[in-house]
Amino acid sequence: MDKARKEALDKNLLYEIVRFVIIGAYSTLIDFAIEGWITSMVAPRISGWSAIPSFFVIFLISVVGFIVSTPANWSLTAIWGFRNVEKEAEKKARSWKGALWFLFYSALGLLLGAVIHFFAYMICLEWSPLHINILGGFNFQSMFVEGHMDVFWAWLIVMVIRTSFTLVFNYLTRKFILFKAPKEETTK
Repeated sequence: MDKARKEALDKNLLYEIVRFVIIGAYSTLIDFAIEGWITSMVAPRISGWSAIPSFFVIFLISVVGFIVSTPANWSLTAIWGFRNVEKEAEKKARSWKGALWFLFYSALGLLLGAVIHFFAYMICLEWSPLHINILGGFNFQSMFVEGHMDVFWAWLIVMVIRTSFTLVFNYLTRKFILFKAPKEETTK
């Protein structure tokens, strides 16, 4: 591939978003697998707990998924995700300080996602007539058995909403704070 074509692809916003989504999907699969697996083991043990303590258990489980998936996310993002980056911003983003800023913004996204998750959990369990306990009834062995599909779908919908929000938040913080594109030269 010639240099001009490579530069054009690196500057193309659509390709950047596709790379970001691929990296995010990879990290999300790791996160979902860890969270789903741990939740299926923990949920039966906390099924009688009230909503607030149960949520904090779920939040701690999401922290474990976050810890496992973040190193892969940062390394792939730094190497491949954002290709049209100011030289100085690229140097900072790939440094240990850049990794800490990446971790900070990712953790902020996790916390904001947790707020969304909390409200969705409370809607499912307490504030709707359905009273779906996405913790107590979640179990991989029985999730597709009749009577448990509502729990699985509620859990999945909550995860998708939370993940969609954090996806947008993470893209914006990375694009405009960590991996800033060079300013385009304007002609007079």
